[in-house]
Amino acid sequence: MAKRAVGTKIQIGSNYVAELTSIGGLELSADTIDVTSLDSNGGYREFIGGFKDAGEVSLSGFFNPGDSGQSALYTAFQNGTTDTYTILFASLGASWSFNGVVTGFSTSADLEEAVSFEATIKVSGAPSLGLTPSGGLTALSLVGAGGALTPAFANGNYSYTFSGVTATSVTVTATAANHTLTLYIDGVLSQTLTSAAASAAIPVTLNAGKKLTILATESGKTTKVYEVVVVKTA
Repeated sequence: MAKRAVGTKIQIGSNYVAELTSIGGLELSADTIDVTSLDSNGGYREFIGGFKDAGEVSLSGFFNPGDSGQSALYTAFQNGTTDTYTILFASLGASWSFNGVVTGFSTSADLEEAVSFEATIKVSGAPSLGLTPSGGLTALSLVGAGGALTPAFANGNYSYTFSGVTATSVTVTATAANHTLTLYIDGVLSQTLTSAAASAAIPVTLNAGKKLTILATESGKTTKVYEVVVVKTA
């Protein structure tokens, strides 16, 4: 069944790239080697497989110089490093994992349009396609005076708000046995969570939404990603 692309993410190292509108690629192809000889029959050329190429991944979105993921892409371009990348299709429970080199990074500003950026990543070596999803979370709750989680937690829901917070900080409790649980705050790796135990306190600021991203990773399976936007209103 077809699923919406909303929620798809790309990660460079330990940082997620924020404010993307498009993630292109991968584009797998294979060369062939002509082995036609005088002994070939039937009047047809014969071939064997040659080198494979996973192509490039193109990214585009809104430029945010304060985003750790966009900064990591720019740094990778400047340094010419080969880094690890993961594309997570959150709604499908599938992922691509690969090594790559950033070969392009640009920004643009057009009248009556948001400032945008584009980047290109050349895939190095063989990518890995993960098709078996993690079991994901069995429970998710947040604690912070006045806050309410919307909608109610369900394993297959990946996007939530925790609004009406009046406290200066919140904690998050994620439950998933046999999973590694990691928490990102506004795209930056914050802490590793213990299943069914509260996180360290997360400061929140009045009228400034804070995005919490919880990754539920199960050995040999595709990570599931849950996001909660926390809004302090008083």
